[in-house]
Amino acid sequence: MNAAPNRRHALVAVAATIVALGLSVSILLMPWFTYVAVPPSGAMELTGLSEVEVREVAEHVRYFVTHADAPPLPATINDGPGFDESTVAHLVDVRKVIITARWITLLATILLGVVAAEALSRGELKGVSGGLRTAGWTSAGLVALLGIVGVSDFDSFFSAFHGVFFKAGTWTFPSDAMIIRVFPLPFWTVATASWAAAALLLSALLVLAGVMGKRVSRDLPVN
Repeated sequence: MNAAPNRRHALVAVAATIVALGLSVSILLMPWFTYVAVPPSGAMELTGLSEVEVREVAEHVRYFVTHADAPPLPATINDGPGFDESTVAHLVDVRKVIITARWITLLATILLGVVAAEALSRGELKGVSGGLRTAGWTSAGLVALLGIVGVSDFDSFFSAFHGVFFKAGTWTFPSDAMIIRVFPLPFWTVATASWAAAALLLSALLVLAGVMGKRVSRDLPVN
């Protein structure tokens, strides 16, 4: 058995799974998401800020956790408490995770493109198409598993998720902390559902691409 298609299959499956999950998270980090999702979450009532103000604060936080050169978060907002040192320290940790995830997603995308281009040049798309299908089903399975765990015990899931990336005690805040009031639980519920929907859509596209690639590979001459 030729080992090349098997190696391509494995590389494509891993790379495409990372790309799908990375892109689905990136969608939630776009400005339009916080603009749309924050006001209906109850943030205005919890913070006492207007719709415009709460969107500005949420966007400030979003930009802070996605850009290394972001301006500092305000310690006071409308003469009231803003973001204290412990909150800022946690958000810096969040930024490190997000930037690292972006680099991993970029590298996986490059790897996926290189492997696909090499396979296409040889007329050997079998490993690529199979890897895409595997990635699609794997991504969908992970989303389903996380969804089941999250629905059955969201608090434990939320704690376990944060425990993977952050030190204990660095990501818990009192209920009146600005970060909690700007991004209350309903926001995270919408964010989680949106991520799952985006990830499942990308998973379906991977499976579809794999099926189409399988059909195309039958017609390609093998060098």
